[in-house]
Amino acid sequence: MSRRSWLAIGIGLYVAFTLAMFPAGVALRWFAPEDVTFAGVAGTLWSGNAATCSVQGFTLESLRWRVRPTALVLGRVAANVEAKIPGGFVRGDLAASPSSVRFSDLQGATSLSALEGVLPVRGLRGQISVALESLVLENGWPAVAVGQVKLGKLESLPLIPDGRGAYVPLGDYTVTLIEAPENELAATFVDNGGPLEVQGTAKIGKARNYSIDALVEPRADAPEVLVQGLDIMATEPDAEGRRRLNLTGSL
Repeated sequence: MSRRSWLAIGIGLYVAFTLAMFPAGVALRWFAPEDVTFAGVAGTLWSGNAATCSVQGFTLESLRWRVRPTALVLGRVAANVEAKIPGGFVRGDLAASPSSVRFSDLQGATSLSALEGVLPVRGLRGQISVALESLVLENGWPAVAVGQVKLGKLESLPLIPDGRGAYVPLGDYTVTLIEAPENELAATFVDNGGPLEVQGTAKIGKARNYSIDALVEPRADAPEVLVQGLDIMATEPDAEGRRRLNLTGSL
């Protein structure tokens, strides 16, 4: 190996060691986006933690990270992270650049009510868990998402208000996020038991317009208020008792 190669390796190792020992609190003050705030920061840029991290009103607690030093040598940030979120947890690998954040092997679980500030889930209750192979956020919006989302004990306010404010059970579902053109999201979904037999597809386009196409059939124990809602929103039953439900809109 040439002298120049050894020199490059030595400089790279020195830079990696210096960055690795850099205090986490100072690094976050310098490099974190303005809309991301940290408290109770300890450790180093290489391996550190924060008591809280707030992003647009959503707070993570007990945040821990461990940076891959080889990525620092190449001028990139790549790390394994884990944190507590309201009612649950999140963990995975991330790689950050000035314009995007890429997650891989992302896992997490919480309640839908805990996500009201970041997702359009108002009027819904239940549990959510995710196991995503890949998630890319660009300007805070998913540009790529592949993996699985499970919804458990899902409930919603009735389409036709009954004055009681009681939630209607919808059952359990699996949503499979599949490969789609960049800046578009696509998914299939099925029920895992409950008052409705459901199978369908969903798409979100570049302009954040969405479409949902599903076949829905009430089971024998479906609440009457749920059947009445299908009478309004879905087509007449086909020969097999299935109703087609089409929804479109924008986020």
